[in-house]
Amino acid sequence: MASRVGTNADSVDIEKMACSITNKLNSYWSLLDSVGKDTRACQIRQVPEHIRGFEHTAYEPIVLSIGPYHHGSKHLLAMEKVKWEYLDHVLKLNCEVNLRDYLRAVAKLEKLTRTCYSAGVTMERKSFLQMLLLDSCFILITIYESISTDEAFLGIHTGEIIEAKSELQATSAQAKNEENKAEHGYSQDMSVLEVERTEVRSNQGPMNDDNEFEKDAQNYDGNNKVGDWYSLSAWRDIFLMENQIPFFIIEKIYQVATGKESDVRPLLADKACKCVEDILCHFPLAVKETNRPKNFHHLLHLCHTYLRPSQRPCNDSELQARAGYLHCLLHFVHKYFRIDQKQEQQMQNGLRMKQLDCFQSGELPVRWRRAFQYHEAGVTIKRRQWNKNNRHSLLDIKFSNGVIEVPCFPMDENTESLFKNLITLEQMDPRFGNDIASYVIFMSELVNTPEDATLFTKNGIIVHMLDSDDEVPLIFNKLSKQVCFTYDSYHYLKSLCYILESHYQSRLNQWIAWLWLNHFSNPWLALAVFAAVIVLVCTVVQTVYTVLAYVKPSS
Repeated sequence: MASRVGTNADSVDIEKMACSITNKLNSYWSLLDSVGKDTRACQIRQVPEHIRGFEHTAYEPIVLSIGPYHHGSKHLLAMEKVKWEYLDHVLKLNCEVNLRDYLRAVAKLEKLTRTCYSAGVTMERKSFLQMLLLDSCFILITIYESISTDEAFLGIHTGEIIEAKSELQATSAQAKNEENKAEHGYSQDMSVLEVERTEVRSNQGPMNDDNEFEKDAQNYDGNNKVGDWYSLSAWRDIFLMENQIPFFIIEKIYQVATGKESDVRPLLADKACKCVEDILCHFPLAVKETNRPKNFHHLLHLCHTYLRPSQRPCNDSELQARAGYLHCLLHFVHKYFRIDQKQEQQMQNGLRMKQLDCFQSGELPVRWRRAFQYHEAGVTIKRRQWNKNNRHSLLDIKFSNGVIEVPCFPMDENTESLFKNLITLEQMDPRFGNDIASYVIFMSELVNTPEDATLFTKNGIIVHMLDSDDEVPLIFNKLSKQVCFTYDSYHYLKSLCYILESHYQSRLNQWIAWLWLNHFSNPWLALAVFAAVIVLVCTVVQTVYTVLAYVKPSS
């Protein structure tokens, strides 16, 4: 009898658990359906502990907290004062709206924003809304501050900003800002945003409080701006994986501040692109002003978009490696000895099929080798030149006729943090691909020793601010740790791997490279070898004539 009661009790508990789990599942799927597919693509994730343990400082902010993951940390509270100052200035930009309007706009996106963070956000609603408002205002003003302050120096002159500045110079407010720029430095930085707001108001008709709006824009005192050390550290923190905020929140604040009811994303996205171009100005970028990214989830994603390769192999023919010297030899024979075109094509196809069979059988490794090993095999390593007419990104590595061209890679104290977070973005979401990870693995294997690093720095490929070349391989070694990467899977450098390996395995290439490095690197030695060859040829010719004279004596 007791066992029967226990069985009934157990069945009741199971029914309750089943109902509870079913309700949670329904609420979970209803939440995902309500936010839509586009929002689900925006995922701001926390770095796993087993990855963070190797180099936790690369993933954690130094002075600035954006988003809920590091909100409230004691060592980040100093920058909170700056956020309140930025919020105060945003509130003064538009006298037609007040703080309640901003809070209502952010509150409508609260549910949407919480789903963007992979880890559950346990912050109460008031704290969460306040955090979103302060952080979005900080990012918004930081973007405008970046694209306005050093615009002339960076050469980023667009018609919109120039026109906005020229219009604002006609007002007394701008004249005052020009006089006080050296002292305050902030009021002019927000001139573009103020002009946009002024243009919208002029289109809507005359307003009674235009003077009040201009007066509020002038009242900001820039004496409390942070110093250079804080500023550089803040820029470093803005591109951390755990320090992101969905860009649609910043768009909403921008929309309220400017009073524009239409879609403001293209305009604000263009300004965010200019800001990222400013930060990445030392890296080669392929993105032009006409095709700047329009859709991105947050600033780290935008940075990733700028560094991706602009060209990638799209067919299997690029996996058919060519032997550089043999290809030139075939071309020479065809040109001077007029071998039939069909016969030459058959020879080339036979060579390619032989190479492909060799790759598929596993006889050749698929890993890259050290840069000095390729150098000894006759591969010339040089810096790829960048110009406005022939743009390329940092990841656009080119190989042809035995020459590998690698874009310039500047390195400083923040390089490790930036690329670790870019790799984390890829490793935690396959939709972002594996381009950065492939590039880092490629560079870590090529630049594996100080000897390799010296070869890259001597050719201007790696420009670093480190103490010595010995530290360059260490940085690449840190970047490649814990990166999940398989050589057999698809990556944009796979064809380059096959081509380089084919070139390295060619005995003809190795022999010519050995001859050149050991006998022709010294011009006097090369001249001596050339003279010896001439003497040898003359001796052979003389011997032939002597033999012919003996065999067929002249009558």
